[in-house]
Amino acid sequence: MPPSLKISDEILNTAADWMVLLHSGDISNQELLQFEQWKANRSEHALAIQHLEQFTQGLTQLPTQIHPQTLVHSNQKFKTTVKRNLMLSFSGLVLLGSTLSLLPWEKWQSDLHTQVGEIKNFNLDDGSQLVLASDSYVDIEYTAHTRRIKLIKGEIFIRTAKDVQHRPFLVKTQSGLIEALGTEFTVQQEKHKSTRVEVYQHAVAIHPNQNAHAKILKQGLSASFNDHAISSAQPLKNQQPNWTQHLLVVENWPLDKVLNELYRYQHGIYHLESDLKKLPVSGVFSLKNPHNSIETLAYTHALELENYGPYLLNIKKNQKK
Repeated sequence: MPPSLKISDEILNTAADWMVLLHSGDISNQELLQFEQWKANRSEHALAIQHLEQFTQGLTQLPTQIHPQTLVHSNQKFKTTVKRNLMLSFSGLVLLGSTLSLLPWEKWQSDLHTQVGEIKNFNLDDGSQLVLASDSYVDIEYTAHTRRIKLIKGEIFIRTAKDVQHRPFLVKTQSGLIEALGTEFTVQQEKHKSTRVEVYQHAVAIHPNQNAHAKILKQGLSASFNDHAISSAQPLKNQQPNWTQHLLVVENWPLDKVLNELYRYQHGIYHLESDLKKLPVSGVFSLKNPHNSIETLAYTHALELENYGPYLLNIKKNQKK
């Protein structure tokens, strides 16, 4: 920073507070709007954010679900580190140490993972195939007695192979266990410790953590479950998970649900006018370029897109059409 451009400690502290909140994954739409207004209020505010972003570029790629309690404890250390780097132009090593402390340890240790917007295919040792959706983390736990995939976060598609050792194939989530019965299926770790399962071939057995009664879910059906209960089965409308082909295929989905799916494949959040949330949408959208898919939605449904910096998109009805 040139010597003539000085930023007060008060502005630096406020900017650092905003940066912590922005990368917490816990910021509301209203708070994000307030941030953009604060940044635009004075040139010093925008300059402080610009310099902080130079030292925190790695944070934009971090998983969004960082526990708020961790952020509270890390807040002062984060601000002190950032100010030190801004004022003394340190190399950023101290900031790196602070950044590492914010990451969930389980994700750091995961065997396989994908970045936001990325879909990857993996061949497992037994010949089974595993596809990870955007921002997904798994552990592979093969022993002499079982084959187990631990889904830490995100969504996976599995095509199991016959095992010469006749070991059962299990998927562990926060909600319980899914046992493959010679099958192709997807498992998604949803919010609030809920798990969604879709079966495309044969069947699976679902074992909730605190329910002794398992349920068989057959081909062509989907269900969600938590620690205690399993929902009623619902028919699938597609023969394969379209997201493995980088496609989102929808038929009469509410607009809010479509946007939620697209935003699993890009950074940021959106704000949608309440009277547009239930707007029915049908079509095929690319997950490789969700930004273009959103622009297609806007053109097709006469929507206006307003970007508030790189973090927030406001979507409203285009009054000109």
